[in-house]
Amino acid sequence: MKGIIIAGGLGTRLRPLTYRRPKPLTPVANRPFLEYQVALLRQHGIEDIVFATNYMADQIEAHFGDGSRFGVRMRYAVEEVPLGTGGAIRNAAQFFPNETVVVFNGDVLTDFDLSKIIAFHQQRQAIATITLHEVPSPHPFGVLLLDEKGRVLEWREPSEEAKRAVTLDPDLTPSGKDLINAGFYILEPEFLARIELGKPCSIERDIFPRLLAEEAPIYGIAPGGFWLDVGRAEQLLMATQAILSGQVKTAVPGLAVGEGTTIAPSSWINGMTAIGRNCRIAGQTRLENCILMDNVTVGEHVRLSNVIVDEGTTLQEEVVLEGRAGGPTPVIASESVLGRGTRLHL
Repeated sequence: MKGIIIAGGLGTRLRPLTYRRPKPLTPVANRPFLEYQVALLRQHGIEDIVFATNYMADQIEAHFGDGSRFGVRMRYAVEEVPLGTGGAIRNAAQFFPNETVVVFNGDVLTDFDLSKIIAFHQQRQAIATITLHEVPSPHPFGVLLLDEKGRVLEWREPSEEAKRAVTLDPDLTPSGKDLINAGFYILEPEFLARIELGKPCSIERDIFPRLLAEEAPIYGIAPGGFWLDVGRAEQLLMATQAILSGQVKTAVPGLAVGEGTTIAPSSWINGMTAIGRNCRIAGQTRLENCILMDNVTVGEHVRLSNVIVDEGTTLQEEVVLEGRAGGPTPVIASESVLGRGTRLHL
């Protein structure tokens, strides 16, 4: 079985972190995010992988090369123009004619048992299997309704306006539970053939609803396990903490501190903080639930909590940046300089 990872998005919700890097290479516990997906595929025997890329595609190819460093064979389906999820999958599937493919959305952190999902797909003789995850409602995800055997009866995809409304008000009181599309599919050649080559389309809005209306054998399975959509700064922080704490079982370990970093003995740093390479942390500093990218310099008596600091930033003495746990996560753009005594509380 072959693998496709959709990694062409602009990463607008993660700006300014994605001004200088594609979203799938954003570090999570000091590893580019895509490395976790590649390792999970390889763990379950999927070693021939194509990245569907567009935005800053050259950086992704420069990092992974032919894939040999990661124990896989890696190839690239670069989109000249964005093709949407359906068009991207069809474009990448040209590398695998008449093959069944597994497809990963490039912003999902999970430890799903992929072998269990593949076995379910084969047992049901499905032309497509959609992996599901149970979440509290309301939420910004597509909801699926199944029969007792797991066959998908209906797919309810929210409008972009509804997605934005939920995103802007994360404190909405849960009103129930839903099974949502978790961004991992198994697709047969006859399914892929229904996607027009070279034409932009959404697999969620265009392809699945049309085939469901035709009563095609499309199934869903909720395997359980950790799942997180890493699309916003808050979720990037959550993903980092999930890896550092062991909440998500990853095939490659994350790193709390990158090589070449020096930390003064008088500083205090909690275990949910990730610090990149070649950083300099001066004395009497306190870092709690933070991400510091590479080459960040932190002066004395600095206090940071629930913030993300991009690479090359300098925080001079007595800077205080405090985000609210569960609230918006402050992001300091790369190469910024925050002067002595700067205060920011959210």
